[in-house]
Amino acid sequence: MTSDLYFLSARKLATLIKEKKISCVELIQTHLDRIQQVNPKLNALVQLAEPEIVLEKACIADEKLAKNQILGPLHGLPITIKDCCKVSDFIISKGSNGYNFLPKEDATAVARLKAAGGIILGISNVPEFNIAYETDNDRYGKTLNPYDLNRTPGGSSGGEAAIIAAGGSVLGLGSDGAGSIRQPAHNTGIVGLKPTRGLIPNSGNVPSDGRGLLRPLTTYGPMARFVDDIVLSLPLLTGPDNADPDVVPISIRTPFINCKNLRIVFYSDNGIASPDKATLQTINQVVHVLQGEVRQIEYQCPPHLKELYTLITETFILGGDKGLGFKNLLNHLGINKPSYLVKEFLAIARQCEFSITELHQRLRRIDQLRISLEKFFFPYDVIICPVAATPAKLHGHSFIEGHDFSYLNIYNLTGWPVLTVRCGFSAEGLPIGIQIVAKPWHDDITLMIGQKLETLLGGWQKPILFP
Repeated sequence: MTSDLYFLSARKLATLIKEKKISCVELIQTHLDRIQQVNPKLNALVQLAEPEIVLEKACIADEKLAKNQILGPLHGLPITIKDCCKVSDFIISKGSNGYNFLPKEDATAVARLKAAGGIILGISNVPEFNIAYETDNDRYGKTLNPYDLNRTPGGSSGGEAAIIAAGGSVLGLGSDGAGSIRQPAHNTGIVGLKPTRGLIPNSGNVPSDGRGLLRPLTTYGPMARFVDDIVLSLPLLTGPDNADPDVVPISIRTPFINCKNLRIVFYSDNGIASPDKATLQTINQVVHVLQGEVRQIEYQCPPHLKELYTLITETFILGGDKGLGFKNLLNHLGINKPSYLVKEFLAIARQCEFSITELHQRLRRIDQLRISLEKFFFPYDVIICPVAATPAKLHGHSFIEGHDFSYLNIYNLTGWPVLTVRCGFSAEGLPIGIQIVAKPWHDDITLMIGQKLETLLGGWQKPILFP
């Protein structure tokens, strides 16, 4: 049974531990062995916990279980964390040689996963400063996709997605400011949730919690192979922490079973990027299997997507200062030779400049467009659309073909919850995920539709390269 443990769900593993059919030590050792098997090929985890330390934690968990003391829903489960969250006893660098943070305390989300019984096995790779839809940096190197080593697992939570897909971790914590959970989940066939903004505290982001205009777009979120594991972990992460002022004290409902009353709108071409054949087939297949399962499903594209995408990219991500602020950061950190992804970002940022007056005009226009999106979504419960125009790209192509990811940052601006789940494969065997969007605080609806599609279309599938 040991060889199968690393592909089971967190829910199943938690049950096996609680019923004492496996021990926490056995589970952790199995995943340590799996990491040693897959990580040298993938370069997904860039810092590994000391085996004796995590095995000691697993032993303590077993001793508590013997006394019928359950730490929480994740009792003894192996988890991993993206290299942008404070995790005590690990160096957090955001993929940069300029950062060497050794936190004395955990980010709130990390602390909550630990308190629920999770045992952290390692820190996962990111693009430097989290700036790209692929994972590569000069400090740790390139992370590879477990479905095709010539392709990227995406970014910026690419290391997290790769190690989960390959069976090295049961559950992970990522972050999403412009698609950084959803795009890697799509590339690797796993499940990733960008929750409603304000549901999970952002406290403990490295290097600081003040990220200027990008801060309101960013949130932590869980990543796993199965939708039910997002259902399991999400309530553990939510709620105020007296540190992040934007968090709302609201409870997450358990996904209900009946979809019959739901009204769904879907689109495939957003007027910026046209989906390839396999992506279009996947969207059509999703629509087909949901026919008869829901009250209504119809095609209609939200308005002004191209204008809104451009405004978000230029205003919130590029910043309008021709990259000056970013260059000052590099100088401050003593980085004289930026990585190629940073150079690509700066090349684009240099083309973007606007005044304070123009910034005010842009923000006003963004508010107008947000209102138009709210009006569009009002008659519906769910939006379904692609994550990207293509499956996982070859390494080095994320900036060259950046418009293919234009489906993503719109929903960071709105703050709406979005779940990504695999619903198709390309002819080359690459996973294809979709976005399931719901209204604020209705994360449960994304999970309900995700579970339905996972059942009907198979969800995550074991990578052939890493059986």
